Amino acid sequence: MKRAWFLAPVLAALTACGTLGTPPAPTTGDLLGAPTSLQLGSQRLQVEAAPQLGGDTLRVRVRVQGQRGAEALPPLAVTGVYVVTREGVWSAPAARASRQGCGERPCLQTSGSGAAGRLAVGEGVQVVVSLEDPRGRVLWLRDARVTIRDE
Repeated sequence: MKRAWFLAPVLAALTACGTLGTPPAPTTGDLLGAPTSLQLGSQRLQVEAAPQLGGDTLRVRVRVQGQRGAEALPPLAVTGVYVVTREGVWSAPAARASRQGCGERPCLQTSGSGAAGRLAVGEGVQVVVSLEDPRGRVLWLRDARVTIRDE
């Protein structure tokens, strides 16, 4: 009988662990391990990022692009923007994305902004975006190394 009382709190704790509302924050290794291109159905996606520093604020514009000549991107939402620096990981929620053509490529454009901390113009960084598909799956997509520019 004493064992039953002991198991109840353990089972309650395990149940609570499985019902977290939000996934844990990604680690630096998770972000650097993100692919630079993503194949979703017949569409191959890539991301281009443009980080800019203005005063104490870092603004990162991102463009998730499909293939040249493709009609539309899969239904995705950009949910976060991450910048991997020498100091660690900077992150910001993504602004509402707009779907529009980027020349001959379909694309999804958005930005993230926040306090710059110790980031400096000319610093090389890796930008990663988190994407969510209609089923709630989180996907990661990383740009090639980019340099922070002045606004």
